[in-house]
Amino acid sequence: MPPPKASKPRKGKSERQRGKSSLTSGGDAAPVPDEAPLPDPIGSPPVHAFSRSERDDRHDGLAVNFQTLPDDVLGQILPLLDLRELLRVREVSRESKSRIDRLGIPLYLARHPQHHITLSCRPSQWEPLELVKHHRHITNSLHARRWHALQVGQTWVQAAIPTLNLTSEALILGVGGTLVIHPLSPNGAGRSVGRAKEYPVAPKFSGSRADIVGVHVLPDSQLAVAQYDGVVQRFMVPDQPNWNGGLYSTAHFPHPKGSNIHTMTGCGDALLTTTSSGLVSLWNARSPWQAPATLTLPPTTRAWSTLLTPSFAYLGLHDRIAIHAVNPSSISSTPFRSLAGPDLPSASSAYSLRLPPPTSIHNPSILLSAWYDSHLRMHDLRSPSPSAVQTFSDPWTWADGSAMYSTAFLAEYHIAGGGARHGTVSLFDTRFPKSGWSCFSPGGKGSPVYAMEGEGGRLWGVTEKRAFVLAFDGSAAPTAEGGAGGGLVEYTARARRTRVVEKPNGRNKKGRDWGWSVKPREVDRGRYGDGEEEQGESAVGYDHNEGGGVKLFDSIAVP
Repeated sequence: MPPPKASKPRKGKSERQRGKSSLTSGGDAAPVPDEAPLPDPIGSPPVHAFSRSERDDRHDGLAVNFQTLPDDVLGQILPLLDLRELLRVREVSRESKSRIDRLGIPLYLARHPQHHITLSCRPSQWEPLELVKHHRHITNSLHARRWHALQVGQTWVQAAIPTLNLTSEALILGVGGTLVIHPLSPNGAGRSVGRAKEYPVAPKFSGSRADIVGVHVLPDSQLAVAQYDGVVQRFMVPDQPNWNGGLYSTAHFPHPKGSNIHTMTGCGDALLTTTSSGLVSLWNARSPWQAPATLTLPPTTRAWSTLLTPSFAYLGLHDRIAIHAVNPSSISSTPFRSLAGPDLPSASSAYSLRLPPPTSIHNPSILLSAWYDSHLRMHDLRSPSPSAVQTFSDPWTWADGSAMYSTAFLAEYHIAGGGARHGTVSLFDTRFPKSGWSCFSPGGKGSPVYAMEGEGGRLWGVTEKRAFVLAFDGSAAPTAEGGAGGGLVEYTARARRTRVVEKPNGRNKKGRDWGWSVKPREVDRGRYGDGEEEQGESAVGYDHNEGGGVKLFDSIAVP
């Protein structure tokens, strides 16, 4: 169903006065006050019209009647209970335990989904109660600021603007003119990252003109790769574990000579490329001999970010997001509608566009975007207004004037934004936008976070010289299941540790930038007290509290 037609923006109301529309799949929701406390870590409990004693009586009566209530009736009652209440009823009797496990917990999971890519087993193969516990651990960790931070792979010699794609089988990075592919293998509850294989796609001595600017994983697992110099190819990745050769190029797509590709995105077998001169091209990856459908943007206009769905192409322009209708063979020359960025007279560009993942508590009509003016914005495509329904910002990043380069959904209600400086990742619960926090990604000093991919309890990202992962599911430590394998990142895929550790130590005297300390890496007692080992990997975070200065805290160190 296409988004509703746009109407003129309403004037005279601030963002706080406008409030917030329903961002989740269930009806309209009231605005969340800025001073609201942090949510219950188990989930967001419903507002009850009953006292606690009345609810206790209701639980007892419900347990007594479990044997007589048919499943269809019980299925209408159980969604009224939060997780605490479900677990209390579960403990009343064997019958209630059986029916809660069989019906109540699956219904709860359906109402509180999380999107997973790198679980060892699909969520449907987990015991429902175990999956609830896993989700609860992730939510608790995000609210408690408890996480692991690890670099993935070695530090790259040359700075680049990397691309990032994540599948259940591999972490795929486009670094300069090379594809860097880390295999993922089962390890406990999640998959772990193995040592990468590198596949050059650019000719030797081509320099940065042949850098990879976009990668799309096609339905048949081939890779569509776009390079800055205008080359678009389709590659078959060898599946032999011991393969030492290169990639198989299975198709070249004719691109106008002299047109430098700025972005590429995809959806199924469709590819969308844009150039710095304003040319937008829609390709069919299965028919490389066919010329693409094109449109040309107005003079001096370029797309800074793109997103493609079966029905629409989203273009992040200088001051707006333009939505064009598409079909397999054409793209409309005029926008179907436009979404606004900052209020005038300010102007900003949208650097990253995201729709919620397939399994998400967010309504599929919510569009998340990262902007040059240091803000993340949420637009509701069901609303006729072009204005954002929610905005998010890190006050310290905003004070720096640092752009938001990338964004992602993760966990249940959380979103993330990748900043322009020091590898900063900002995290927000969409129900409590003023209670966010940020962390510095491993080794990211001075660099933007160019791309991110979020899932359940893991957030993957890239800066100019390295890839990293932030884990909120407890999977990063080597003491997790899989032990000697190194946890989330196998030892063979770990970066060489530097002799010194650089960490932010607060804002400088003028408050305009971060101060950094440089110290030799410490040596700790061994894990078993029988030797010495180097200080583990960790990162630094801070809350978005503007009063009282910056309070820093550390992540959990990874040996």
